[in-house]
Amino acid sequence: MNSGFASLLYVNFVIKKKYRIDDVAKEMRIATDTLYRYVRGENIIPPDRIIDLVRATGDIEYLEFFCDPCGYVPVPQGPARLTKEEREKEQIRLSIFTGKALEEIEKAYEDGKLERSELQKIEKALLRLQQKAAELREKIKKEVEL
Repeated sequence: MNSGFASLLYVNFVIKKKYRIDDVAKEMRIATDTLYRYVRGENIIPPDRIIDLVRATGDIEYLEFFCDPCGYVPVPQGPARLTKEEREKEQIRLSIFTGKALEEIEKAYEDGKLERSELQKIEKALLRLQQKAAELREKIKKEVEL
């Protein structure tokens, strides 16, 4: 493997089998063996192909790979205006993610010490919480801009 991103691709496509290479390649409009070479780390995936990859899989984890080290959180664009019901659903989702993050923190500190694996779970839960909060903020901002 020639990069951490290739490792991420390998884990998602080969180990976890989250996606079928031939389906994603078709959606990306590239040859299946080209995507195989990216997944195996034989070739480096070009930046414009990463955009196609995210669109084909809908997997925000690929964006997180680049955003997280820079201190950013990827936020998907939502509809221009939320209905009252959509806004309430977004608030409920945010509450759920807040609860999950707090639960991970509580579990990690139950034994009085923090392990690396527990820290990773907390960081992942907090990242998801940040994403959901940023999504809601952007959706609400769009309502003001109209």
